[in-house]
Amino acid sequence: MKKYLIILPLLIIAVGGMLMKHYVVKKEENALFEKANSKMSEYLHSEYNGIEKISYYDDYFIDPTGGITVEGYLNGDKTKEFDGLYDPVSDKIGSFSVDAEEKS
Repeated sequence: MKKYLIILPLLIIAVGGMLMKHYVVKKEENALFEKANSKMSEYLHSEYNGIEKISYYDDYFIDPTGGITVEGYLNGDKTKEFDGLYDPVSDKIGSFSVDAEEKS
């Protein structure tokens, strides 16, 4: 019986620690996703003509180097898609693909 009194609190602490770590990681990922969306919006408005509305998809991918891929579509037209890789180290949009007319 004493063995269970020792194991149960350790199990509760371990599970609580895992839940807290998951919560913190998810919060950091969401903040990174919001930053990536902001940088992508700035980039699209500065480099392309006719951008009135930018819609983002809710899913994202974080690559092993820490970059995050964001995807979406322009002006409410789901055929005018874009995607870009935001690098938080350089604070820039790296590789990208945009279905819009570039500014000259």
